[in-house]
Amino acid sequence: MLNKLAWRNARRSGRDYFVYLFTMVLITALMFAFHSMIFSDDIRALGSDAGIFAMLIGMVTVFIVLLVVWLIHYMVRFMAQKRSREFGLYLLMGFQKKQVARLFLKENMMLGAAAFLIGLIPGIFFQQVLTTVIYAVLQMEYRLNIETKPEIFAMTAGIYGGAFVLALFRNQRRFRKLNIRELLDQDRENEKEISGNHTAARGIFAVSVLYMLLFGILMYRGKITGGSIWPLVLGLIAAVYLMYVGLSAFLVSYIRSGRKGVWKHGNLFVLRQLAGKIRTMRFTMGTLTVLFAAALVGISCAMMLNRFQMTQADEKWPFDISVYRPDTEASFEQEDTAVRAVCQVKTSRVYRIWQNKTTVWRDAMAQMTAGVNDDSSYFRYDTFLLLSDYNALRIMLGRDAVSLGEDEYLVQIKRRLADQAEQIVREHALIVGGREYHCVGFETDGFEQNGHNGADYLLVVSDSAAAELTPYYSLYMADIEGDAPAGLKEQLYEMQGVSADGEMLYDDWYDWEALNDDHGYGTDTMYVTNSSVLIRSEETWHMRFTFSIMMFPLFYIGLVFLCVALTVLAVEQLSDTDKYRKRYEILRRLGMDERELRQTVLRLLVIYYLCPFLAGVLLSGGICAYISQAFVAQTGVPDPVWFYFGSAVLIFGGIYLVYFFMTYAEFTNDVKTSRGTTAG
Repeated sequence: MLNKLAWRNARRSGRDYFVYLFTMVLITALMFAFHSMIFSDDIRALGSDAGIFAMLIGMVTVFIVLLVVWLIHYMVRFMAQKRSREFGLYLLMGFQKKQVARLFLKENMMLGAAAFLIGLIPGIFFQQVLTTVIYAVLQMEYRLNIETKPEIFAMTAGIYGGAFVLALFRNQRRFRKLNIRELLDQDRENEKEISGNHTAARGIFAVSVLYMLLFGILMYRGKITGGSIWPLVLGLIAAVYLMYVGLSAFLVSYIRSGRKGVWKHGNLFVLRQLAGKIRTMRFTMGTLTVLFAAALVGISCAMMLNRFQMTQADEKWPFDISVYRPDTEASFEQEDTAVRAVCQVKTSRVYRIWQNKTTVWRDAMAQMTAGVNDDSSYFRYDTFLLLSDYNALRIMLGRDAVSLGEDEYLVQIKRRLADQAEQIVREHALIVGGREYHCVGFETDGFEQNGHNGADYLLVVSDSAAAELTPYYSLYMADIEGDAPAGLKEQLYEMQGVSADGEMLYDDWYDWEALNDDHGYGTDTMYVTNSSVLIRSEETWHMRFTFSIMMFPLFYIGLVFLCVALTVLAVEQLSDTDKYRKRYEILRRLGMDERELRQTVLRLLVIYYLCPFLAGVLLSGGICAYISQAFVAQTGVPDPVWFYFGSAVLIFGGIYLVYFFMTYAEFTNDVKTSRGTTAG
């Protein structure tokens, strides 16, 4: 009997809380898809870095589990409260509290099992989408390969089931302590009085909003220091919760003002419902706003990483193959022979970088980039390139050649540093061999300026200036058909006698430094490949994979945060079905037709949904603007600062609308039901 009753109640809960069921199905699908990345042979085939991806997914899963436990605990407690009278009647009919508690447990386990089993189907689909996207980002071909390993199901089921057990355990203990009277009265706990003096609460609302605006302005302008950030962040979180304490009072004060707008188109009813709901949910609304803000920040950062890995290959590695040697007489015959043995070389160039013992540009650049500069950011002296070599390299990259007069020079510099270069030209003269040179322009397209063609900048002069310059170091550049084969990089390293094992990031430069070779790698901060041998295809692959393993977990946790928050928001509005039926029936009897009633419902839900949405945008806007500003400044990506936050808001808004329309459809259906119920 109890099993049949549990099954009937579970089906009814699935209908009444469809949004909750939908979210649990979606979370199951996301968990299955991302957990499959940990055990996927296709992902492991990408290389040793796949282990880092698995580790990050595991770390994110910890946060997901905590969030899912909170959601399940919230929903179970919420459903128990709404059905408390029903449970009280069970006790009056002779059921034992242990039986009622077991009945409720079975209902929730059935509901959770149904969501899990249904979620596996889209989970397999998401698995393929996720793997396909990862391969597409890495520009690799992927053939659909559905992986249904037992480990994936076991991990997903274990984490999902564990979340349910943890969430239900506390509710079960709490449930068994209640008596019949408490159960019968429990669903009235949310009926809070909103009368009284609200002057102080209105002041709290105003101060909270002003604090959030001030925090955003300070963050955007970079006025927050490391010592003040945490107190200010704690104050920001407190302001979010206090804002909702005052918002209800603000709405009540507006109603009491008796302005014309209060009495139009059912506004009095809408405002009164919102005031009561926000007062009841003020702590929950604050939590939802924090979740919304976290989701927006996470998705914005993921958009930045995605944009970086899409644009930076041409900036950092425009040449297919690049080899550095400190030997100013290096001919690179061995390297060229090795490259031509395995690649079809379209063109290649051996050339020198020059110096004249001056540090004018080096010192000026170091001073202007002091916030990200250290002793190894720049070479010891200013770096020069002769015009003939420069034009040969430009032609190799498909660009037009340039011309210079005898006393003219050109600055090849990273796009993000062009303003600093213009200032240096205005304030400092370039003297070579006693002759003053005049700057005729700047080139900001990618030119491999992280330790090869200078560090951040390169001064291009006519070939006649070579008589006044000293060779600094040598470079070999090659343009090839297609991508370089695996193993070529290690072969080129072995020719130099360093890093034959392929570990080639920073250690190589320290090896060169031991040979009294000074070096610089520029002021890039997000991703730096400080290596004497660079192969475009390989470096691009590593960069994209590195950012993918950070980007996808951010999307994962951001989407789960968003769906959980929207579920709570929707269920809270759909919870008081009986109350709404009575209230909307009164509006009908007062003469409101169906069209006006639908408009009233729509206005109520729009304002209800906009409250945490706008607060979340306000809360995260300053943070995202600051991060975006720093990102654009440090990477030189030519996007407006608002681009990433705006993209995140669009993604956020799309999912928001899905939940809004689900809530609206269910809500209007409940209102329509009131007519049939009353007529009966």
